[in-house]
Amino acid sequence: MPQLDFTTFIPQLFWLFLCLSFLYIVLSKIALPRISDVIEERNDTITDDLDEAKALSLEAEKVVDELKSKLEDARSLSQKKLVDERQKTSDIVSSERKKFEENISKEILLAEGGINKGKNEALKEASNLALDIAEEIINNLYVKNVDKKDLNKFSKNLN
Repeated sequence: MPQLDFTTFIPQLFWLFLCLSFLYIVLSKIALPRISDVIEERNDTITDDLDEAKALSLEAEKVVDELKSKLEDARSLSQKKLVDERQKTSDIVSSERKKFEENISKEILLAEGGINKGKNEALKEASNLALDIAEEIINNLYVKNVDKKDLNKFSKNLN
């Protein structure tokens, strides 16, 4: 094996040193700076993306908070409008009910007046009819004729 030959050991060391030095210079001046630049760019990109993600996350939290506050405002506004509309509707219903009750009361009073008038007329007719019947009965039973005046006096005395 040529590596174990001591007579060629020094030239092998020279060429080893020369090859390793060339490889070191090529790697340190060309390849490693490019690799480190790519790594730095990736780190910068990652850092920028993380910063942007944090900023977007904060912005999203702000937007969510704004939406929550707007939602709460909208809920309170809708509740207020609902209460207002209920009150308006209640007022309208109560005023309509009052008008209806007034109209019904008037109609009831008119109907009661008509009923009382009809009752009085019916009682007068019944009274007159009773007097006629009583007159006929008495005239048929007795020989003496009785007039309505006498019967009216008699019925007034009974009442």
